Amino acid sequence: MERLDTLNKYFFGGEAEAEADIRNDIFVPPSNLKKILSFTRSRYKVLLGAKGVGKSLLINVLNESALEESAISVLLTPGDFNCEDIAKKATNSDKMSAAYNQLLNAIGSKIGQYQSGLLTSSSEINLHKLAVDEGLNKSDAISEFSNFLTKVTPFAKDVAKAAMDVQRLNKNKNILTKDIATVLKKNQQKFWVLIDDVDQAAITKQNSYDYSVCWAIVAATIQLANDFSEVRSLISVRTDIWHTMTVGKKHGSDILDKIQTPVYLRFTEEELGEVFFKRIELANKESIGSYKRGLSTFFESRTLKLPGNAESIRSWDFWIRKQSRNRPRDMVQLVQQLIEKAEDHGNDVIKAEDAYQIMLDYARERITNIEREYREICPQIKVIIRELSIEKMYDFAGLVKILKAVPSSRRVVIDSAALTPDTNEAAIKILHVLHMCNFINARVEADNLESDYDHILFSQRPDLVSADNWNELQKYRWEIHPVFHPYIHEMKTSTYKF
Repeated sequence: MERLDTLNKYFFGGEAEAEADIRNDIFVPPSNLKKILSFTRSRYKVLLGAKGVGKSLLINVLNESALEESAISVLLTPGDFNCEDIAKKATNSDKMSAAYNQLLNAIGSKIGQYQSGLLTSSSEINLHKLAVDEGLNKSDAISEFSNFLTKVTPFAKDVAKAAMDVQRLNKNKNILTKDIATVLKKNQQKFWVLIDDVDQAAITKQNSYDYSVCWAIVAATIQLANDFSEVRSLISVRTDIWHTMTVGKKHGSDILDKIQTPVYLRFTEEELGEVFFKRIELANKESIGSYKRGLSTFFESRTLKLPGNAESIRSWDFWIRKQSRNRPRDMVQLVQQLIEKAEDHGNDVIKAEDAYQIMLDYARERITNIEREYREICPQIKVIIRELSIEKMYDFAGLVKILKAVPSSRRVVIDSAALTPDTNEAAIKILHVLHMCNFINARVEADNLESDYDHILFSQRPDLVSADNWNELQKYRWEIHPVFHPYIHEMKTSTYKF
């Protein structure tokens, strides 16, 4: 089983932190990277994406790329803030002010870690700590930070090198993509502030979550970029958390109209295939000494026959891409399960029987993930999924009929408001959430080598499912994501309802 042990090294974890040693080698730039990194209209970008889509990986790669180019870059998470202290503030405005001052302190403290011992001979330059008192008014805080930027910028190269040493970054491979290199060149002498994992700042309160601290950090970072022309900031937020903050909890209602429209990180199935084959190449190199995309080292055959009446035949990479919901982490977890099942069977390669035996459990796990991620938006989402798991495909009229009836049989709440039964408005709100979580998508004709159809993802058109688009919505067939098809089959054939 040595081959599978090798394969497991390159399909491990699926998280940026767990894969720090190989993330530069496996990074595949998404097709909209240029748009994500365009700062022509603002000095900040809010980056949205589903959990597991690769936001942290992109943030880490951008951070390392900036440091490689001798730019000053600071990557922060809620762990660099005193979230409890921010949460104690009485108003959202006070929370934002506290987050703003903590942000300045966190930047200074982080650079101090990187700089330790480099410039201590100069009494005029103190990079070990940027002292911003909590009670300091904003104008004084800005003045202090401006002074800090003036002192640190001339030593950008030294600070960047020290940061790479402290973080033990992988310097074996040039990670600069063309688009990242271009944006860094356009923003020379800029100070990069990168914020990741904002949802970790949520405070648990009475079986729910308080997202006011999350919003305070987002708003403070945006304000920092607006206050300082030297700053460029990228803030990554999960799609569901952004919706909960701005729609469910109404955070930022006073400034949302002024904030630049967030940009979505998304991977097409073709790009996901590139992520898959990058890992396969690395595993092949270690296992047989050759960078190649062939699957024969780890898979019994090139294709597998899918169960069902049609018994369609698909290549392994095509099937894995289809099952992964456009999320690299899902893809990694799927291959992990295939490896584990093959090892359970005593096989040294992955076989079709391994896929057959994990399909249902893998589908159930995705449903559990949806419930965890979206219960703040709709606590009844798992029940709704079960009720809709009758057919794989619906026309719009049939879909609306089912969704309208759901609030009649039980109370359904979306964004803290109970839905009115048997109304088109209720059906649209439910469908919007189901589209957001990638459970169901509009199916459209396509002209490519592998398939004659495609799907419109939420990350492509987040406002597709709305009452304003009623006529357009009627034109589409609506397909439940293929990863859930084994679950639908089980629901239709089993007397036991999961």
